[in-house]
Amino acid sequence: STAGLSFVLPSSAARCRALPQSEGRDGLQVCRSGGPVVRTHPALLVAPAPPCGYGVFTTERLAKGTKLGEYVGEARGYDVWCEEIKALKRAARGSDDAVPFIPEELYAAWTGSGPKDAGVVVDAFHAGNTMRFINCSCAPNATFSAFGRGSQNHSRLQVVATRDIEPWEQVSVNYGWYFDDATLQDVRKEAVKAFNADLAGIRALSAWAVARRARAASGGAT
Repeated sequence: STAGLSFVLPSSAARCRALPQSEGRDGLQVCRSGGPVVRTHPALLVAPAPPCGYGVFTTERLAKGTKLGEYVGEARGYDVWCEEIKALKRAARGSDDAVPFIPEELYAAWTGSGPKDAGVVVDAFHAGNTMRFINCSCAPNATFSAFGRGSQNHSRLQVVATRDIEPWEQVSVNYGWYFDDATLQDVRKEAVKAFNADLAGIRALSAWAVARRARAASGGAT
């Protein structure tokens, strides 16, 4: 795909603009050194992942060290991005307190200190590729790996497996939320609330998986 979206994407998940490669904002340029865009691994797909909405899963075993794809989005000045997040929070609830979080702040990954040492993030909320659907975990099976560092002191990011990942296992990374206790507790609270809301769907998905395995074991169609 010219958009780098080599995955199965439920239409209800397509709420962002597909990018073939990262774009610069806030006066930033994305370095093109390091070679072409790291393509999404063909074994990956996007599927419902309650309570986190959607997630990225693998259809085959991925060995430790496998490159899963480049984390594509908008390169943003961290200070500018932070102010925009605070403004969104004030508009929504009259306060820019760190918690509760808002969805707009959950898709940013740190890429370096930037030209003015103010920090740079790749933000995939509004625009991105498969990698934006990877969920956060305190026990992840993949990580962000920096490459292609440019003259503005920030890098491109790729996702790399940190251990063997089994078929149909969800891919996860640590976005860094767990370093802040208030955010960690808020994420846990919202996850429990979402889980309870999605419980019926989870049970239905589990029943479908059991039936699919039974059909496969009996030689029937899947």
